[in-house]
Amino acid sequence: MGNVVSLAEEKKRRRRAGSLGWLWTAVVLIGALSLGFGLAQSPLFHIRSIEVTGIGRITREEVLELAGITPGEHIYEVNLKKAANMIATNRWVEQVEIKRKLPATVVINVKERVPAAAITTGDGLYIVDSGGVLLARQKLLDGLSMLVISGIGALPEDAYLGTQLDDPDLAAALAVIRQMDEQSAAVIAEINVADSQRIIAHTTYGVDFYLGDKSDFAAKFKLAMQILQNETNKGLLESVDYIDVALTDQPVLAYLT
Repeated sequence: MGNVVSLAEEKKRRRRAGSLGWLWTAVVLIGALSLGFGLAQSPLFHIRSIEVTGIGRITREEVLELAGITPGEHIYEVNLKKAANMIATNRWVEQVEIKRKLPATVVINVKERVPAAAITTGDGLYIVDSGGVLLARQKLLDGLSMLVISGIGALPEDAYLGTQLDDPDLAAALAVIRQMDEQSAAVIAEINVADSQRIIAHTTYGVDFYLGDKSDFAAKFKLAMQILQNETNKGLLESVDYIDVALTDQPVLAYLT
């Protein structure tokens, strides 16, 4: 007969085996943590390359100066959020995304603001993006191929480059611009918002489109172009003064007198 093991002895044996198992697990964990810590501190993770994408109006040097990231830094010691916030202080920067690409590369993706229109005022031209952020100032329109917004009063005295302008008339004009496609952008040269409920679009055809408010621009533009095409087919384009499409179910065509 085999050896008979008592219940008490079996429990002791299992406790010893369990203790050894936990000890081995602890040793493995400590070893893994030590290895991880050693790798994290290794020169392998010192930044050797910084990639910057999406820039055109700002330079790589400007981005790096704002970010405060330099080669040789440990990649895990770089505060990515702080660096992104600093880059975003540049008025041309709309969005920033910074990522670590292990072992030693930082990637900075920049989305720049795009000029959308030039506001005409008594003291010059102000370039804004589609969100109304003031990007640049220019004295003359010469050489500037951009849609013009007129009818805006003087800008606030505290408006500086990078400011998001808070003006209801400008907001109405920009709302129209955001609804424009390639065709309408090629046809409309200027938007007058002296009365934001009676917006006037000056076209390259020399015919004004009266739009009413900022709503339903696509439908209003399509209707105005259909009427304009009909008049062109009849040889009457040069006689047209304006087309009022503020009410799309009651358009008005006016001739020069």
